[in-house]
Amino acid sequence: MPRVSNGNGAFEISVELGALTSVAKDPQVAVRVGPAVASLVNGVGGDPLMQLRLLHEARSLLFDMGDSGRMALRSAHQVSDVFITHCHADHIGGFMWFLRSRIGHFPPCRLFGPPGLLGHIEGMVRGILWDRAEDRGPRFLVHEWHGDHLKRWRLNAGEGPPVLLEEVATPNGVIHREPEFQVRAALLDHGTPVMAYAWEPFGKLNVRKDGLAGLGVPAGPWLHELKMAVLRDRPDSLVSPGDGRSYRAGDLAARLLLQAPGEAVVYATDFADTPDNVRRMTDLAANAHTLFCEASFMLEDVDQARRTGHLTTEATARIANAAGVQQLVAFHFSHRYARRRDQVYAELARFTHRLLVPARESAPSDCPPIRSVR
Repeated sequence: MPRVSNGNGAFEISVELGALTSVAKDPQVAVRVGPAVASLVNGVGGDPLMQLRLLHEARSLLFDMGDSGRMALRSAHQVSDVFITHCHADHIGGFMWFLRSRIGHFPPCRLFGPPGLLGHIEGMVRGILWDRAEDRGPRFLVHEWHGDHLKRWRLNAGEGPPVLLEEVATPNGVIHREPEFQVRAALLDHGTPVMAYAWEPFGKLNVRKDGLAGLGVPAGPWLHELKMAVLRDRPDSLVSPGDGRSYRAGDLAARLLLQAPGEAVVYATDFADTPDNVRRMTDLAANAHTLFCEASFMLEDVDQARRTGHLTTEATARIANAAGVQQLVAFHFSHRYARRRDQVYAELARFTHRLLVPARESAPSDCPPIRSVR
């Protein structure tokens, strides 16, 4: 860090914008994936914070919550779910901003994370005096994943201790499900439990014209009822297509509906290059559209990567290749490479052809750029 003389023989520290905060010179990078836009709010070198905007709703999901100074207040109002990998400061430090921004009459925000999440969230909530919030205090549903089930609590700021709720099973690692998508998780090791996440849209349901003709009934509002029964995983509900009969939704869907595959977005950061971690990540990211994955260290610093439980460029590329993802967005680079970003991308490109690079970076010629969405 440069030192600047103050004219009296002493030296003062000169701090450049972005040196101590993720509000840095990195551009925000984003990719369009089906009905959503996934954005790295702080760029590839700042605090981890990915916003997944659902384009057909005024709604966002957040993955991690590092420095949130670049987010608009309106964005916080539209967040319905936050998926936290772990509670190191650079992954949850923006929660205090989020907490303040949720003062008002908003629905509860769901928070997901590894065991111990409740203690960290409750500690930050309890650190604030809520006597002026009246009935407008932030409200949360906190979920800790314990492998095969979620422990759940309701936590309303200023209204006493958390209230324990009924546990929920998580078959196949599915920690959240809605009619349009599900979120699946994997538990990784970083010296502390860390969660990685896959956002998996179900894809469009198309009606088979030959099946409809074979049934001998015209299309109508009942098809929407059938589709919603499928999306809500209610195969035993009854649907009447107007022929005087009622059919089990699962049986009718098998005759009439074809579901196009959805395109998944996977988010993973802060985990060691171990066989168990690599296997779990490869399974989670299998055939995903876009993998957002840390690549914290270059190969020259492999000892530092092992000591701190992070990935090298080679390990990140190896996971992307083994999973068969369409494209890789590498991020969470060590600050030691702030002036060598082109070298980091060149090294990544040696190991995978799936790499996307922000347009403002000096990228290898065979790497397509990420389009920045503002």
